[in-house]
Amino acid sequence: MSAIAGLLRFDGRPVARHELERAAGALRQYGPDRSDIYANGSVGLAHMMMRMTPEDAFDRQPLRGPSGAMISADLRLDNRDDLVARLGLEQQATTWPDARVLLAAWEKFGDDVWPTLRGPFAVAIWDPRRRALTLARDHLGLNVVMWHRCAQFFAFATMPNGLFMLGAPRELSEQKLADFLVLNHAEQATTLYRDVFRVRPAHVMQITSDGAISERRFWSPDDAEPVRLQSDQDYADGLRDVLDRAVRRQMRSAYPVGCLLSGGLDSSSVSALAARALGENNRRLAAFTGVPRRGFGGQMPAGHYADETAFVEAIAAQAGNIDVSYVHNDECDDFGELERFFAALDGPVRNPGNLGWALRALRLARGRGHRVLLGGLAGNSTISWNGWAQAAGHLKRGRLLTAYRQWRLFYRLTSHSRWDAARRLFVEPLRRTQPAPASWLKHAAIRPDFAAVMQVDARAQNSGHDFSYRARGDERTAALTQVDYAGDWSAAEKAVTGVEVRDPTADIDVVSYCFGVPAEQYLAEGIDRSLIRRAMWGLLPDAVLTNRTSGMQAADWYEKLDSRRGELKRQIADLAASPLARRVIDIARLQRAVDNWPSGGWHRSEVFAEYNLALTRGIAGGRFLRWFERANS
Repeated sequence: MSAIAGLLRFDGRPVARHELERAAGALRQYGPDRSDIYANGSVGLAHMMMRMTPEDAFDRQPLRGPSGAMISADLRLDNRDDLVARLGLEQQATTWPDARVLLAAWEKFGDDVWPTLRGPFAVAIWDPRRRALTLARDHLGLNVVMWHRCAQFFAFATMPNGLFMLGAPRELSEQKLADFLVLNHAEQATTLYRDVFRVRPAHVMQITSDGAISERRFWSPDDAEPVRLQSDQDYADGLRDVLDRAVRRQMRSAYPVGCLLSGGLDSSSVSALAARALGENNRRLAAFTGVPRRGFGGQMPAGHYADETAFVEAIAAQAGNIDVSYVHNDECDDFGELERFFAALDGPVRNPGNLGWALRALRLARGRGHRVLLGGLAGNSTISWNGWAQAAGHLKRGRLLTAYRQWRLFYRLTSHSRWDAARRLFVEPLRRTQPAPASWLKHAAIRPDFAAVMQVDARAQNSGHDFSYRARGDERTAALTQVDYAGDWSAAEKAVTGVEVRDPTADIDVVSYCFGVPAEQYLAEGIDRSLIRRAMWGLLPDAVLTNRTSGMQAADWYEKLDSRRGELKRQIADLAASPLARRVIDIARLQRAVDNWPSGGWHRSEVFAEYNLALTRGIAGGRFLRWFERANS
């Protein structure tokens, strides 16, 4: 993890070091271990390092290559060895930092190098021969770089606070704020701030010395080559192999590697493979798991369980070398560190109910020396896709028997009636009617009049976001980059905790394999999520492989809220003193929720939506607006 920043001036003025020093100061929380600046004429680059790999100890960015090109990059090359071999530098590059390897590859292959990289990257390269600046961002946007352009200069930085120090205006985009509050995160290029933009995932930009900007996409999930094998078992073995390779190459770390472990299929698959890799050298894997308070027995929504402990203990027992530490949700303060996180994220927090235990888990890991943790956040779109969205496509293409079999399986494995199963699998995806206006109201405490002025329904339609979350043929593609601020969040999380969370289920070779196999493999043998269940047979306990319920994070959330009702009232009163919060947040709704506190029924969907979602998000959103007002005053 690093932070980068830079300036390219068009007005004839040279870049001054103090301009970059201001940006470096703002960005040092993301790169506290080393910083340096390059300034020469109309261009300047800055780099702030957080050391995470062994080779980072030799990193001295910004770096100059033999061609004279300069690089400042936030990256981790997971296919570093392959790239070094392509360059024929196996002997020389043993201790080269990843940025130096990448610069050598770019000098040889040019922009053709970007789709061949594996791992997260946000890269800036200045080429003095062409007088051009190149910015590139990884396939899924795991790392982030933002930019601002005006008549005098082009500026870029990892996060908005760096751009503000380089001259970008610190003005909220109220339309983007409204999108955030109703959970429309589909538009990748824009940010919460006016005239501050992200380089989109899988895109490369070029900015010339006269200010001209060009952009192109270098990769899409649709580029995945078809995978055609002889048998169902071959497909399962292929997934295990590609995931195992992704896990192993993401374990390159300057610190002991741990994992975030739940009872689900994704993180458990990653953890089992990591434990196997460590076990080859008689080493153990530290795992960190969030659970509710001891003895919690509250009622859960249908299809969910509250406590991961039984599944996690079974996973650890089967692996034989996993040591689990549990983080109890009742011991964590979800609202206590919002302002600290705002300062790192330069944005609001979407799910404050999970912030407390998540930060506690990462800090517990760091306290025990584990600054790199493996997880499985992208698994639902890759290794454990449920497969149901394919059914409508089979029906549309006349594959009636396949469509019928998948409908019958869906009906048998879920609580839906025959008609409801048909409606969800076929009618809604094929009819594609627009959701009812303001369908976001059930979970969003935004003022309806503000939402109307911001045209949130029309903006969602234009960006392809569906507030009804219906099954759709392209759901996996959309889900891979469904949260526009995912890279921002990762940077903020590392700044606040000093821990890097890596996701082998988002490795591009894993993505390509999962998108390349026949969709029917995900429902093969009459089993939902069939591919990963078959791939991990023998490595995960039967109880995990056959489980069809989902763990609920922070399941005791309502007990925590109930114990803090007085504090919630005080926070709502504080929001009412803010003109900006009053205009954006439905403060009267928040007050009604606290005044009409339920005596039970917390598992019911309408109660969950009002209290776990609208109330907590409304308070957190309002506190961000208060923080923004104070920071701007």
